[in-house]
Amino acid sequence: MPRPEQKQGEWATFIATLLIVGMVAIWALIPIRVMEATWQSEQNQMSSWAGESSDGWIKAQVAGTLAALAEDAKKGADSLGDSQIEHWLKGRIYASLLWANLVAYRASALLMWSLLGIPLILAASVDGFYVREIRKTAFISQSPIRHKIGVHFFRLVSVAVIAWLGLPVPMPIVAAPLVICFIAVSMWLWVGHLQKRL
Repeated sequence: MPRPEQKQGEWATFIATLLIVGMVAIWALIPIRVMEATWQSEQNQMSSWAGESSDGWIKAQVAGTLAALAEDAKKGADSLGDSQIEHWLKGRIYASLLWANLVAYRASALLMWSLLGIPLILAASVDGFYVREIRKTAFISQSPIRHKIGVHFFRLVSVAVIAWLGLPVPMPIVAAPLVICFIAVSMWLWVGHLQKRL
């Protein structure tokens, strides 16, 4: 009979395989107009929510270079032939560059929010550590269930960050600060409810 750790490893491999196959299928089938609409929506949200300067800062970091490459690919693709496979191929090259641009744009937005979020995560971790230290001197039992919830919640948030970075659909701009707040909460649960003796 397989051990629980082995079953978890098998499920993780199965889910990772499904995600890879799903991403390749999305890459092969997603229309270019959807990618362009997603890219434009992300830029408009950032400009309206944080101002033109924030949008310009993010573009200056990484996304601007990829946007220029995408525009060059769109212009250069016109020189290819007009057969079905060549038309599909030039569409996939342009969609790939737009997708990479979108991921870089969201990663830069997450980095911008991390300037505020890292102190919050550190504060939550230190508070959880001191909650644990106080409980070590009191006659109170630690909750292994809350500790497990914190661990699983942290894993879930990590998967959500990867999904948010890679999904080629318009996402609300508040996802980045929400992710950072959820990481802080999960770190507090994780550290604050560790066993008294390790």
